[in-house]
Amino acid sequence: MKKRILAVLLSAAMVFSVVGCGKKKDDDSAADPEATVQEEIVKFVNEDLPSINADRDSAVSVYNAYFEDGADQDSEAWKTKLENEALASYDTYLENLNGFEYTNAEVSNLRDLYAKSAQSQRDAIQYVVDAITDLDSTKLDDASQSIKDSKTYLQMYEDELERLCDEYGITINGEFQSPSLVDASVTDASASDASATDAE
Repeated sequence: MKKRILAVLLSAAMVFSVVGCGKKKDDDSAADPEATVQEEIVKFVNEDLPSINADRDSAVSVYNAYFEDGADQDSEAWKTKLENEALASYDTYLENLNGFEYTNAEVSNLRDLYAKSAQSQRDAIQYVVDAITDLDSTKLDDASQSIKDSKTYLQMYEDELERLCDEYGITINGEFQSPSLVDASVTDASASDASATDAE
């Protein structure tokens, strides 16, 4: 199954929110059982998420490389890279993300929303692998839905982060970056290659 057959595949820039939080602190007590919501939010956004981004970025890079201009790999080779590199990196990312523990329920919920968005992105990659393995284009519909689910959870995360920051007097530095999705099913193979975007 070559690129032309996979033209119905969604090309996605799997980008997550890139923001920082600012707050006046006397000391760094985010790991303390008595840590405040403010301290844990700042730690989650400014320290914990950035510390694991390399694995996510690696997975996204492998996925999106198929759609880059001039990319020359058949879908079987791409599937192998998805299985051996992208999914492995994403599994490590999710394990680390789900391993973050917080004392305050609001921050744990924030992490869970972010993890659901990431899990849906991981699921989308798995559906693509399954589509190639089984020569089943209907699984690309599942991949499409997973990407939409990821976007929904990401928006929920952004909304909740903004709400908590407003409630607890935390300043968000920077802007949210939402996933940019291209539905390649309405284009031909060459157009789907050209319309891909890079992950950051």
